[in-house]
Amino acid sequence: MKKMTKGAIVTGLGVALLLGGGGTLAVWNVEQTANAGTMAAGSMELTSSTGVWTSNLSNNPIPDITEYRIVPGEELTYTQQLEVGLEGDQLEATLSVDTSGVTNGFSNNLTLEDFMVTKAGAADAAITAYNGSADVEKGTYTASATLAFNADHQEDMNQELDLTQVTYVLDQKAPTPAN
Repeated sequence: MKKMTKGAIVTGLGVALLLGGGGTLAVWNVEQTANAGTMAAGSMELTSSTGVWTSNLSNNPIPDITEYRIVPGEELTYTQQLEVGLEGDQLEATLSVDTSGVTNGFSNNLTLEDFMVTKAGAADAAITAYNGSADVEKGTYTASATLAFNADHQEDMNQELDLTQVTYVLDQKAPTPAN
């Protein structure tokens, strides 16, 4: 072998030993913390108070709607407070009412079609009819429904309208990125 080749091999072995831990090879290293802060997720809450039924014939609260018997020509109104909680800088939501689980034995389709929600303290006291959903913000709402019983069919005697499956639904609106 030539001397130059032998020298290159020996030099290569020496460098390999130094890098492999057989010696020390100093390298510089510097770190800095990003200090990007702490992030927390927002939340949504929907709570409801106990609702109250009243009759247009007495204007008194009905203590137990399961024991009450509606008569033709009567209107019953249901009123309930809803509390919407939205925590999030860009959080927007819609409120809707799902009546798909309602079972109805009446021939005139007595349902919650006239469901309304009013924002408490709204300057114009605007009432929004719920035939879909409506935008909401954090705060107190009054939900109400009026059921008019205009039965003129004998088969409506002793029938039932089961409203135990009426559900309020608070959904986050999909965020829209800025252009």
